Amino acid sequence: MHSGNQKSLFHGINKNLFIQMLVRKPLLITGLGLTMLSMSFSSFAKIENPEFDTLFNAADQTDINDPSFPKMVKDLESLLDVEDIERTYLLLPKQCLSHNVFHGDENKLADQFIIDTLKTYPAMPASTRIELKLCEATIMRYRGDTSAANALIRESLLAAEGINNRRLMADAYSQLGQIASYTADFAMALKNLLLAHELYKEFDLPTRQHLSLLDLAVTYRRMGETDTALKYYLQLEQAFTKSNQLELAMMVKMDMAYAYEDLHQYQKAADHYLTVLDYFQTIYTDPTYPARVAVDMSYSLIELGKYQLALDYLKEYEDVIGPNVDTHYSFMQLFFAQAKHGLGLEEQAIPYLDKATAGFERNHNKRGHEMLLKSKIEIYESLQDWQQAYDAQISLYEIHQLIDKAMENQSSTEMLVKFDSEKIEAENAKLIAFQLLKEQQLVTQQDNKRLQIIALILGGASLILLFIFTLYSNKKSKQFKQLALTDLLTQLPNRLALYQQANQLFNNALINQQTLAIVSFDVDHFKQVNDTYGHDAGDTVLKTLAEICTSKLPANAVIGRVGGEEFLVLLPQIRSTAAISLTQAIIEDVSSHDFSAINPELKVTISAGVSTYYDEQTLSELIKKSDMALYQAKRNGRNQLSYYHDDSQRL
Repeated sequence: MHSGNQKSLFHGINKNLFIQMLVRKPLLITGLGLTMLSMSFSSFAKIENPEFDTLFNAADQTDINDPSFPKMVKDLESLLDVEDIERTYLLLPKQCLSHNVFHGDENKLADQFIIDTLKTYPAMPASTRIELKLCEATIMRYRGDTSAANALIRESLLAAEGINNRRLMADAYSQLGQIASYTADFAMALKNLLLAHELYKEFDLPTRQHLSLLDLAVTYRRMGETDTALKYYLQLEQAFTKSNQLELAMMVKMDMAYAYEDLHQYQKAADHYLTVLDYFQTIYTDPTYPARVAVDMSYSLIELGKYQLALDYLKEYEDVIGPNVDTHYSFMQLFFAQAKHGLGLEEQAIPYLDKATAGFERNHNKRGHEMLLKSKIEIYESLQDWQQAYDAQISLYEIHQLIDKAMENQSSTEMLVKFDSEKIEAENAKLIAFQLLKEQQLVTQQDNKRLQIIALILGGASLILLFIFTLYSNKKSKQFKQLALTDLLTQLPNRLALYQQANQLFNNALINQQTLAIVSFDVDHFKQVNDTYGHDAGDTVLKTLAEICTSKLPANAVIGRVGGEEFLVLLPQIRSTAAISLTQAIIEDVSSHDFSAINPELKVTISAGVSTYYDEQTLSELIKKSDMALYQAKRNGRNQLSYYHDDSQRL
């Protein structure tokens, strides 16, 4: 499932340097978002400059991606007294951030600005130096060098802690959270973004607080909590529109488009993209901003089967987005390949696949890499290049392992976050209750009896409320845990839940020498089902397939959905012949099932790979063998199974 989560840092750095547009976001969450407010006006020198001070305060409340921000910085430069060193230090970070680092030349100029500034002002305050380092990290992120950016931000965080500058600590935590969210390290993302949000509450910067909530919403969307994310998106869009911050409202609308893509509502996503594209073409003379929107929109157009229209948009902006500066570059190449494939031009798609591979490897986007590998499998299979398709299948399995680990960490962290949020709300409620009691005491201090009665009532009410809250919290925690472990479409265990059970069963087999069979299967030509009959039809096929399998499996078997059309079955205490017979029966039931309620012409088949525990030392080895057998079944013509045995595949 495509996710801007994944798409680009549009959700990380895009609010930074443009609406840091982006993470399906880019690469699209708010790097520095608003310009920094790390030094108070009380620190100004005695030089009076009220015009500068007024404009500087306005710039502090303006998002750096607002089209007016660069002009505000230029105006501040013209108002600055050459002898006013304090205000000069304040202005330096804003000058750095006023560069449009989307553009290659501007990116280099920003780099040079930092170098020159550090040489010119060696005695600058530590806070100014840290802000410049954070600006430098943002530049690195736009180049796709997330590892170096991450290291620099951590260095800046330590420096900010050393001078106890909590605003800069918030900025650093925010950027660390955005990078972690983009690279699918969700546990770390939630941890850092929540720390940033708590710190931002200490400052009177409502826009920054809203943007920190947007960072969290994007992360939740990337983790699959799309409905929750959309609820926050709608609230944030209304807030930014009400405050006339239209650029930020459009950024939220971009994130909403990513969410609709996650829900397979591609027409609604495309409509949102088009609204943003029209707006950006109106207010921006620089084509880099609309270029990013056009790239993102092309994915929805491809999923709608509008391959030529997607190509037209991609070609229009192909020269705008370069490989060395822009995180959207990798997705642009991938979407070129997908559109070419959709038009039956597989040979022309290969060069784009190669460019996308290099980009995703450079910026460590696991979700984007996952999308790329799935496209490689489809394209190389169409070309009957079985070796390349097989290599992509193995790489996809390895990517899934990395994502599974991230999701496992995320699940426990997300539950902790939920509990902590509710606990904070309860503590606030208790504080309010005590404050009300105190006020009542002041009013009724001459009526002790009445005061005692009120105190008893409030105390009893507090106990009742605490009891109710505890029950509610426990119930919500259980619901949340169940939600985190269930595939919403099929109601089967999701990848995280299935792998938890698979580890337990494998350990039993390893320790007690029990039998264990694993079956990997997926729907043959599922993309064609979606393209021909629509995604609602595809969803119905998956739900029907889950029902067929569940009805055929023994009580101790476990089945889960581990990918788009991919399923995994765990069969404990069963031998290979029985596992093969059961799998063959499921294949035949699916092949003979009547799908005419969806479409009279629809026929559905599945391919499966079976492996049984022999002497494997890890679960990964056993699952890898079933995946290899599945691929062999596809090579042999689909609608069949293959069994992995003694390092060779046999039907």
